[in-house]
Amino acid sequence: MNFFSRIWQSVVVASMVLTPMVWAKVTIYMCGDSTMQDWYESAYPKQGMGQDFGYFFNASAVSVYNAGRGGTTSQTYYEGHWKVDFVKRGVTYPAVSGLVQRGDYVFIMFGANDNGYKTGEVNFKNSIGGMVTESRAKGAIPVLLTPIRRSNFISADSIYDSYHDYPFYMRQVADSLNVPLIDLDTLSRNYLISVGELYAHRFVNMFIEEGEYSTSGKQEDNQHLQQMGANDMARMVTEQIRAHKNADVKALANYLAPTYQVNVKVSPEGSDMATTRSSYYPQGMKVTLKTVPKEGRTFLGWYDGNGNKVSGNAITQIQSDKMYSFVMGNKSTQYTAMYSTSSTSMSGMSSSSQASSSWSIKGFFDAHTPEDGVGFSQDNHEGYTGTGFFDFVNEKDSYANFQMVFPKACRAKMAIRYSFSGKSDRVVNVYLDHDYYVTFPSTGSFDVWDTAYVDIDLLSGENTLQFISMTDDGGPNIDGFGFSVEGVQRKMPDGTLAFGDGEPEPQGMAAGPDFGSEKPEIRGDFLRLTGAGKTLVRVYDMTGRLVAQKQVEKVADISLSAMVGTAGLYRILVRQGSARFSATWAKVK
Repeated sequence: MNFFSRIWQSVVVASMVLTPMVWAKVTIYMCGDSTMQDWYESAYPKQGMGQDFGYFFNASAVSVYNAGRGGTTSQTYYEGHWKVDFVKRGVTYPAVSGLVQRGDYVFIMFGANDNGYKTGEVNFKNSIGGMVTESRAKGAIPVLLTPIRRSNFISADSIYDSYHDYPFYMRQVADSLNVPLIDLDTLSRNYLISVGELYAHRFVNMFIEEGEYSTSGKQEDNQHLQQMGANDMARMVTEQIRAHKNADVKALANYLAPTYQVNVKVSPEGSDMATTRSSYYPQGMKVTLKTVPKEGRTFLGWYDGNGNKVSGNAITQIQSDKMYSFVMGNKSTQYTAMYSTSSTSMSGMSSSSQASSSWSIKGFFDAHTPEDGVGFSQDNHEGYTGTGFFDFVNEKDSYANFQMVFPKACRAKMAIRYSFSGKSDRVVNVYLDHDYYVTFPSTGSFDVWDTAYVDIDLLSGENTLQFISMTDDGGPNIDGFGFSVEGVQRKMPDGTLAFGDGEPEPQGMAAGPDFGSEKPEIRGDFLRLTGAGKTLVRVYDMTGRLVAQKQVEKVADISLSAMVGTAGLYRILVRQGSARFSATWAKVK
């Protein structure tokens, strides 16, 4: 045991005997990705695990600084937010390493994006190890957390290991460097299985129905947390603090704030598919109650322990009459979700697990002329859409900015059409309130285009969408981009608003006559092309993803099976000048 640890334990013992004020106030720094970060009110009910974490502590002894940053991996966080200042919406957030002082705690949770962005074992361990070593050098106490499991159910008692080896790598770093560990991967997995898929989706993760919140339409996101889930995970961490075998971590338990029970009932029992579970909350935290009626049951309202129907919400974004929110006081309380004993039809209450996950581009925007950028507006390659494409300057941090107006805050898929010739991937930070790193594999030619996809959180109203190159070669040529939600607009330089096109149409091809009677024909696995002129054939899967494309100069029979490797149902699109042909085709084997 080192000298500082002995002093620390002496302080803890004294604090138990005398008063919490004997212990100098410390800060807990929360370092992680979007499952940790603070989210703006416009994104509610989405919250990170660290957002309300401070309520669990005596504010006179412990403060919480949530330094979580969405879209980061262990490596990008360590090389960026940990080491250098960060500017967001005109506010400068100092490098976390420069804030940490002796006696502080640094909670470090990564792995979700590391798996998706392929950080790799060496980079992950070096980045986590760097934050650990540098925290200790300042006399601070690092605590490692494995990432929160996604509610990706395989069966009722099995959840997919979405982040693969990264929780294991975090455990290895904890063992090799003798760092306290809180295994949220295992804890969250067990919790999600215990509550079941419906509750995990509708009460923990961001499976949101239309009409529940003013800031969110329908969403189906099994990774990010809504407020109830974020507070569940934070409470789970405090429970581990109370029982932790590491003395430094357990010392924090002496400064946890009192919590009070909210006892939640349903009357008559069995009227609901799911209802907020009874739990404990610290004073001052906002509590959300929600119930999901069974089909045919009529919800009457929320009633307090005295039998009075409650109204009004502490959380103004709540719209659903099935929900109620209040600020937790300093004593336990009870609420009941009251249902009628008679049955009436309840429409629109289907299980979220049965909802369709298919999507398509609702609006496609030309990237030729951004509002601001470091690059060139070009039209010197074939196959682009609209008036041209944006060509980044070949250097890191070259960028293109677009002023967008989103109809609502929601989770969406974004499609980015691009091309470039080269052997190495190019990485672009698609920045909208926080980082989304997108890897673009080479298309082999500047005349061959492909589409990359990213899940992105839209913010209601006008926002700046940025494409920022992360490699010295710049980014790919960006032809355009679209979203899976309707109503998105772009604010043009003259102040006018423009909706995106429903579907991109390639330009730069010789004009030709309409197909007429000589239109293409699918015969088995072959596409028969007729007529003269350059023809573009594109194959999409049923989610709208471009899986193959081919340009031909003359009449030909094209093997669709040779273009597509996997059996399934596909949409075929053929363009020849102004003529267009589309059909559905199934690859059997």
